[in-house]
Amino acid sequence: MNRLEKQEIIVFSVTAILLSSLICFVAYKTDNSNLSILSVFIPSVLALIYTAINKGKKGVVELFVKQMIRKTKFRWLLISLVGIPLVASLAVLTSLDFELAKFSLRTSQLMPQMVIIVLIALGEEYGWRGFLLPRLMNRFSLFSSAIILGFIWGFWHFPAYLIGTGVPLQMNFLVFLLWVVLGSFFIGWIYYYTRSVLTSILAHISANMAFNYLLLLPEFTGSMKPFWIFILYLSIMMMVVLYLRRKDLVKSAGGKLNATFAK
Repeated sequence: MNRLEKQEIIVFSVTAILLSSLICFVAYKTDNSNLSILSVFIPSVLALIYTAINKGKKGVVELFVKQMIRKTKFRWLLISLVGIPLVASLAVLTSLDFELAKFSLRTSQLMPQMVIIVLIALGEEYGWRGFLLPRLMNRFSLFSSAIILGFIWGFWHFPAYLIGTGVPLQMNFLVFLLWVVLGSFFIGWIYYYTRSVLTSILAHISANMAFNYLLLLPEFTGSMKPFWIFILYLSIMMMVVLYLRRKDLVKSAGGKLNATFAK
């Protein structure tokens, strides 16, 4: 990691949190919580600005085009799309004692939820995974990079949490932060082997879909039980991944792609 990348990591992270705070403050002062949705575009917009300034047109093309349009194994696309929803569905079923007749969707309405879900993923992922994660991996292992990014990503949500928007409403912020760190590791694991922002976007979309459509969050169920089970299952899954791929994800630094597992 060179000096410029260190500066980019710090400035990007601090600026993202400060701008999110400013937008949420304006939303609070104007009593218009809908304004807070603007904060979701901050990471990708900042990534565009910093990349354009420091790497020019070539860097912008690399970030927004080459990291999207690249050959990716089908299994990684599949994991991105169904990984979190499957774990979440299993958690819901467990909380229902596996009584399939009781399993149902919270809603079947697609619009406008899907539009918002897709916009959130696009607004964030070019920044978090496309811009920030590769810079972190130039110095740290994927595991360390994902944890660091998870805390940055998590605290970036904190201003919205303070005004009661953008995050689960009936959940302690530290619990939400735990999910974000786990989610950061899940998405980072996929990114490590694909170098694809597309897989990150798909994973982000599928996670938000699970939270929106399944009876998982306490604001829909009146209980934290399904969500705690979800956290438990996801933690176990990621510990297994970490153990099986520890040579890549823990010991390797510098963000070098391991060709063996990328095939």
